[in-house]
Amino acid sequence: MSESTLPAVKVRIPAQIRMVYGAPAKVDVRAASILELLRALDSLYPGMGERLMEPGDVMRRWVNVFVGQVDIRELEGVHTMLREGDEVTIMPSA
Repeated sequence: MSESTLPAVKVRIPAQIRMVYGAPAKVDVRAASILELLRALDSLYPGMGERLMEPGDVMRRWVNVFVGQVDIRELEGVHTMLREGDEVTIMPSA
């Protein structure tokens, strides 16, 4: 699938992570799944993927990711598929 055919989604990035990587509060990313989205963020902001995921493509326990209002842990985890216009929020655990 070429990048232009991938769904465009908006990603909200928390201040704690933005400050480390110089990322904006919101960024548009093209990705078919959460895993692809995290890899795209790592490509844009090197090191961010490692901060969010453990080896083996497992989310770090302190990271919560939501598609709309639903935690990806209630869906398919990092394999959750994305649709055009989805809004993804990355949040640290409280």
